[in-house]
Amino acid sequence: MTSGGSSVEVRLDGDAVQVAGEGLNTPRHALFFRSVLGGAPNAEGWACPTHGRPGADLVIEIAQRLERLGYSVTASGVADRALTTEIERVRSFGRATTAAVGFLGLSGAGRASPIAEDDVMETLREMGWNFDRRDPLPHQRHGILHALNAVNAANFSVPGAGKTATALAVAAAHLAQGTIDLVVVVGPLSSFAPWERECVGAAPGIFNPRRVRAGSRGARAEIYRRARTRELLLLGFSTAASDQSELEALCRRANVMLVVDESHRVKRFRGGTWAPALMEIARFARVKLILSGTPMPQSGLDLYSQLNILWPGGELTGSRATYAARAESDFDAVIRRVEPFFVRTPKSQLDLPEAHFYRHPVELAPLQLQIYDLIVTRLRAEIPDAARWSDRIEALRRARPIRLIQAASNPDLLNEADGFFGVPPLRSPSGTLMERLHRYREFGELPGKFRFALDFLRGLQAEGRKCVVWTSFIRNIDQLSRLVREQLGASVFSVDGRVPAAETAAHGTEEIDETRERRIDRFLAEDGFAVLIANPAACAESISLHWACHTALYIDRTHDCARWLQSIDRIHRLGLTPTDRVEIHIAQGVANGAPTIDAVVDNRLLAKENNMRLLLESAELRAAGLAGQDTLAGAEGSEEDLGAVLKYLLGEE
Repeated sequence: MTSGGSSVEVRLDGDAVQVAGEGLNTPRHALFFRSVLGGAPNAEGWACPTHGRPGADLVIEIAQRLERLGYSVTASGVADRALTTEIERVRSFGRATTAAVGFLGLSGAGRASPIAEDDVMETLREMGWNFDRRDPLPHQRHGILHALNAVNAANFSVPGAGKTATALAVAAAHLAQGTIDLVVVVGPLSSFAPWERECVGAAPGIFNPRRVRAGSRGARAEIYRRARTRELLLLGFSTAASDQSELEALCRRANVMLVVDESHRVKRFRGGTWAPALMEIARFARVKLILSGTPMPQSGLDLYSQLNILWPGGELTGSRATYAARAESDFDAVIRRVEPFFVRTPKSQLDLPEAHFYRHPVELAPLQLQIYDLIVTRLRAEIPDAARWSDRIEALRRARPIRLIQAASNPDLLNEADGFFGVPPLRSPSGTLMERLHRYREFGELPGKFRFALDFLRGLQAEGRKCVVWTSFIRNIDQLSRLVREQLGASVFSVDGRVPAAETAAHGTEEIDETRERRIDRFLAEDGFAVLIANPAACAESISLHWACHTALYIDRTHDCARWLQSIDRIHRLGLTPTDRVEIHIAQGVANGAPTIDAVVDNRLLAKENNMRLLLESAELRAAGLAGQDTLAGAEGSEEDLGAVLKYLLGEE
């Protein structure tokens, strides 16, 4: 590693890096060696303690600093190997940047790619890729070629764009070239089935998928030790973090392609265990690929850990502090630096058949209407008359406006604590309201939307069509599931965050997704009519229902627009044929013909949906602003949402 100027030797000596050479005793050098690194001067120059960090990393930091100042740096032993590795890392990043910029045409000289599409497709064909079942679409071919040019790449295409098949094709091409021996996929457990399905459908015989979950750490270590060419190991995030050292050993022994699916799960800017573990494992992997439809759920900081999985030396981000400052002051500059290494396919390019939306006015049942009116009266009473608008909004939030959505959906929800949002059962000074709620459970009145749902599902049953029914509330899932079984005699599969206690104790919390996966598979495999009843949060990622189900019914919705759009994507995604008809049915409660809270929620979702669809339709990378997702605050909405609810209560709209 040379450049003009004085010569300096850097060597690793125990727990310190020794820097020897002339002219190192200036105040400028002292500021760096003493103040920054905590070093001490000696006869040769400086001794800088490692303070527990890898000595090779400190060698590289010192060498880079001195080279920028014009020194010629030499090294020996471990230090020499570290510098040699650093030289190759820099060169590799430079080659990948040049190739990716040329492929994407970012240099202004037009698009150019040293990798020919026809050659790649022929390679996949020779490897056994099933073009009859998974002929890559234009946007997928673009993603494949980009990843092969960029080497370590991100696919941030929208949900439902076929990222799994694209990534598998990239892995197959690398395998054919001898770049990799095997693949390690880290993701949520719900992603395992899609990977297995694509291995069978798209790449039969190319990769052997294997889940690494059960057993002791020693048993999993044995799986890694015995892993051979063409294996595709599927790991959950917590398993990968727990097995970090074993996975690093696997990467040293074999050429591994590391794929992180739903990579936004490791978005934490500071802290956590998943992100640091994956960034360290990535240092030893030959090829890295990350996949996410929502790479920035909250802000630009969400990209930091993901980008450092792609290039663990910080080539794309710099230090944590530097990245934070740049993301705050000039995020466009951050995107320009990252741009060569990601592709994003907007939903408009998927060429999906149009989804058809139907809003059904549903009269509240008689006792339900009385309860709903009493809830409206109770919330109005909580709002101070003379207060400022902001104070009235805050008073409304404290009064829990989600009670309105519950009452319009099923008043019995008010009798018990909500298991998802953590809302306690209703306690009211109004004896009339409490008496009505007691009678509601005692007399067993069916909510208006339940009656509508049963009639609607009967029609689908006669046609032999499947349906997914969405509701935000756990008790609705239980009650509606029982009613469909009793009154329709149909197969019903429910999906939410609950799992049998025995499975939780045996396998940990990751078993939740596995249980959901099995239920969903049984729903899709059912012959003819069947019903899946779920809450949107339980099926937010890596769940595809469109192979067998094209109809959705919404019993209720909250102000969480992200979950609303994600639930639609479960049946409106890549793989639909031009003749498939996707139908979205929304039950909206009305009170003697007048709109209820459902109309307010619908209007607010439409307004937010337009903005979010701009994000989905754009090839640009932007933050989605989903900070409130899966929380009570997210369900009850933003200041604007609460303002619309307040106007509804006051009769202003």
